[in-house]
Amino acid sequence: MSEKTGNAVEGRTQVVHGGSRTGRVAAALASGAAAVALLPAPAAQAMTPGGIINGGRMCAAGRQVTGGGAAVVGEGSADFGTRIEGSEVRAHFDHTANAVARLWATTIRNTDGAAHQIGLYSVCADGLTGYQIVSKDVTVAAGAFVRDVAACPAGAVALGGGASDTPYSSNQPASTDRIVQESAPGTAGSQSLWLTALRNNDTVAHTIRLFAVCADAPAGYQVVHKDVAVAAGGFVRDTAPCPAGSVVLGGGAAVVGSGSADFRTRVQESAPGAADGRSVWLTALRNGGTAARTVSLYAVCAGPLAGYEVVRSDA
Repeated sequence: MSEKTGNAVEGRTQVVHGGSRTGRVAAALASGAAAVALLPAPAAQAMTPGGIINGGRMCAAGRQVTGGGAAVVGEGSADFGTRIEGSEVRAHFDHTANAVARLWATTIRNTDGAAHQIGLYSVCADGLTGYQIVSKDVTVAAGAFVRDVAACPAGAVALGGGASDTPYSSNQPASTDRIVQESAPGTAGSQSLWLTALRNNDTVAHTIRLFAVCADAPAGYQVVHKDVAVAAGGFVRDTAPCPAGSVVLGGGAAVVGSGSADFRTRVQESAPGAADGRSVWLTALRNGGTAARTVSLYAVCAGPLAGYEVVRSDA
């Protein structure tokens, strides 16, 4: 599946072994036109024009959450005018199972003039060794911007990540106004990390928590990326596919090849899915800047894992 509106977008898919963003190895993965199935498929949440949803779906008690996000479902592929405002791991104690249950909580706003159906996703698995959530708190002034990383301990790899400052509530919307501009895995030397760029559009400062989901590298761990050229004002909604037989743990998108700055991008959707029998990560992103940018779409992949499933919130 590939939806490209506004301006032409060219892409190529590569595999970054062990999470490195250097020494990229080309993988001959064809870019087809198959539709992406966002998994699984129970009822989604309705979001009215101007509305906001802050929620997620818990993994089974005792399972580990590696990634998650939100996407428009049941409407084909287009620029739906949504925007991701935050995403984070939350933990709740399940008294029935006497164990901790985790979920991925996502805040998504509908800036479109039409209502959309939203799926909120958590990626869950068992048996990840060295699993931990690493975080860094940064203060972002009113109207200001941050582009920074949360780094995994030496020897661990990033499976997912994000940023938020809004406590999770399944029935109470977020009160802040943020835009996630980039969210993606990366490395600094041999250290694995998660990059997030975020703008605070609120009238007051906020303490933003950047985080990375880290663990010992599972069998078959690799980061796949697809580079796309997005013109100024352009838009892309496309996927980074995992190799056949692998599963997707997390993913996202970031500007590459332009140093570090406020690139005025906007992540509109970010979620796991499947296309052509492969596990993929879907990202929709708009370039609101005045210059064309190369954007890498990422999927964090691994071999089959015990207890692996993608769960979606019900309405």
